[in-house]
Amino acid sequence: MVILTVSSFTSMAEDAVNAAITYGGLSPSNSCVTKELRLIGGEEWDPALFTVLSQNYVRMKKSYGGKIVPGVMDTSVAKHLSHSYGGLANRVAAIAQVCKSFSSFKC
Repeated sequence: MVILTVSSFTSMAEDAVNAAITYGGLSPSNSCVTKELRLIGGEEWDPALFTVLSQNYVRMKKSYGGKIVPGVMDTSVAKHLSHSYGGLANRVAAIAQVCKSFSSFKC
């Protein structure tokens, strides 16, 4: 399995554009701008965001006795949301929590 980061994609894109410029004999009017671009959700992202998610959002879980009880969000789920949605992870978690609260609500 190959895992590529955003910086890997940025570097690969820059290399591809540079190769196209060289191959095509082009003369660009400006330098690379992708290093300064932020992805959606990147503005409010913080490496510790997953801890905030896991503490603030409830996930319904089945207890050992079979009873459904509220519990904290699993760390792996919080990390996934944080890495996938960045600063928008709070919104995604809030939507998921609302959807689970209303059984007749279709999300």
